[in-house]
Amino acid sequence: MLRRFAGLFHKDSMTALRNYYFHIVMLVALLFVIVVRLVIPAEATVKPAVYYYMGYRGDMEESFRDIIGVSEDEHAKVFQVSSEKEIVEKMKKDFNSLGMVIKEREGRPLVKFIVQGHENERVRNMLVLAVKDAINKAVYKDMDIDTVYLKKDILVREIPTNENVLPMFILTEPVLLGFILIAVLVFMEKEEGTIRAYMVSPGRIPEYLASKITLMLILGLLSAGIVTSLVMGLKADYLSLFILVALGSIFGSSLGLILASFFDNISQSMIWIIVVSIPLTLPFVSYFIPSFAPLYIKLLPTYSLLFAIREAVFPSGNTGIVYSAAFTTAVAGLVSYILAVLAYRRNLARS
Repeated sequence: MLRRFAGLFHKDSMTALRNYYFHIVMLVALLFVIVVRLVIPAEATVKPAVYYYMGYRGDMEESFRDIIGVSEDEHAKVFQVSSEKEIVEKMKKDFNSLGMVIKEREGRPLVKFIVQGHENERVRNMLVLAVKDAINKAVYKDMDIDTVYLKKDILVREIPTNENVLPMFILTEPVLLGFILIAVLVFMEKEEGTIRAYMVSPGRIPEYLASKITLMLILGLLSAGIVTSLVMGLKADYLSLFILVALGSIFGSSLGLILASFFDNISQSMIWIIVVSIPLTLPFVSYFIPSFAPLYIKLLPTYSLLFAIREAVFPSGNTGIVYSAAFTTAVAGLVSYILAVLAYRRNLARS
């Protein structure tokens, strides 16, 4: 079994070399590094716009004005409107926006938040707590507040925008690109008749598929290692990163194998490659707009994987997200691989 696998892997590696797979992966990785360093600005923002209406005229009005004034100084997208209705109208036109109404109820100030509905619950809670904290500081100015850090050794730094796109590339190029490259590799062998010849040999389908997945895994690790080392140096958690990339490559490659089993060439499968790829990249929206995290995106394996890769690239001590994503991706990869084996047995038997 191991000898057959080694022979298959050697053949696949030679095919990848002849077709410049390794060259393509390294070239794309280097181009990405150039774009990160020279094209993408280090400072940019995708913070949501905030529309507010001040309908409160009580004793605390000045304190609220001060709080909003500080927010306007720190955030360019804070806008005052003339009514609560206008907030709703503007939010309907602005996907990435929030609303806040400050009015009076029974002589006391009432703060009401208006959200889109797709926001992450944690983001909503943070928004409420941030406003409460600002109000408390403005009203109770003499209050002493001490903060105790349980993990003082954790250094949380603001991530530059250009570096912040690195986890997206790692998920896209090493993991999702394997989804396409492995399909192309299978189509080449279908046209050459290699698969039919293999089927009449002592070889088995699990070994045949595992060889190709291993090749994509190595390409993924190579790409992730190049871009991460050139962008982050020694700051990343490479052990966690390589584990996540390896598991992600297995998952993506297995999906590519399943898809390739139903078609004879890349032209026939292209529309389905696009159809499958789009949902897998939806977590990119939540990555840049954390408030947007509906359940259908959070259930995608690439959602947890993307944020776990981010933790590995920018370690903050939250290793739980890495372990959770590794387990989820491993299960998804195992299920996908089993389905790929079953798909090839079924489709090749019928061909």
